[in-house]
Amino acid sequence: MNTLITSLGGKLAERWLAGLVLPGVVFVAVGVMAVRLGHSHWSDMELLGQELNRFATGPLTRDNGSVLLVALGVVLSSVVATETARSLERLVVVVWTQDWGRLGGALTRRRRRRWDAAMDTYETALRDKARRLRSPDPQTGPLPDIQALARACDRIALTEPARPTWIGDRMLAAAVRVQACYDLDLASAWPRLWLLLPEEARGPLVLAQSDFAGAARRVGWGVLYVLVGLIWWPAAIIGLGLCVVGWRQGRGTVCVLADLVEAVVDLHVGALGTALGHTPNGTFTTADGQAVTHLLRKGF
Repeated sequence: MNTLITSLGGKLAERWLAGLVLPGVVFVAVGVMAVRLGHSHWSDMELLGQELNRFATGPLTRDNGSVLLVALGVVLSSVVATETARSLERLVVVVWTQDWGRLGGALTRRRRRRWDAAMDTYETALRDKARRLRSPDPQTGPLPDIQALARACDRIALTEPARPTWIGDRMLAAAVRVQACYDLDLASAWPRLWLLLPEEARGPLVLAQSDFAGAARRVGWGVLYVLVGLIWWPAAIIGLGLCVVGWRQGRGTVCVLADLVEAVVDLHVGALGTALGHTPNGTFTTADGQAVTHLLRKGF
C-alpha cells in the first residue's frame, strides 16, 4: 500500500508540474519580458540580460527569505494564470459547441445556405452520373467526382447545420445520426450508457475528452498571450499561433470523440435496452429505440 501511495503521489506531482506549473511559469516569464522590453525594445536581448544580471546581483538574491518570497510569487502567479486559462477553456468549449443566441442564428443560417448549395450540387451530380451510367448511348466527358462533392459537403457539416461552428455541428451530428438510425434520444441515453460501460471502454472516451479540453485550453492560453501582446507584440504572435493550433486540434479531437460516442451506442445500445427491461429481438431497430426513449423520458 505504501508503494502504491508513493507511486500515485509521484504521478500526481508530475501531472501537477507539467499541467499547472510549467505553462504558468512560461507565461509569467513572457509577461516579465513584456514589461521590461515593451514595444520599443522588443528584441533587445542585451537589455534583458542587463536586467537579469541586475536582479541576480541585487539585494533580493542575498537573503533566503526574499528568494523564497520571489519563488512563491512566481508560483502563485503561475497558478493564477493557469486557472485563468482553464476558465477561458470552458468559455472556448461553449463558443465551439453552443448556439450563441441571435448572433449564432445568423451564422448558422449562413452555414446552412452553404450546406444546402453543396448538397444540391452533390445530388444533381449523383443523378447525372446515374442517368449517364444507365443510358445505352455512350456519353463523352468524365463522370462527376461524387466523392469530392461529398467531401465538400462534409467540410461544411456532416448533417444539416444547427450550430454556428463546425465543431458544434460535428458533436451534434452524433445525436442526429443516432436518432436517424435507432430513433433513440442520445441526450437521455448517454448517462445510462456510460454507467453500463466497462472500464476499458471508458478509457478512450476519457482520453478523447481530455484531448478536446486540452485543445480548448491551448486556445485559452493563446488569448492570454494575445493580451500580453498589447505591451510586447511578439507575445501576440505566440498567442495567435496557439489559437490556430488549438482550433485545428479541436477539430481533430472532436471527430474522434464523436466517432467514439457513436461507436458506444452501436455496441451497447442493446445492453441498454435489456438493462431497462426492453430486450431487443435480434437487431436493435427504430421500434426498440422508440420504446427505450419512452422509458428514458419516463413516459414524457
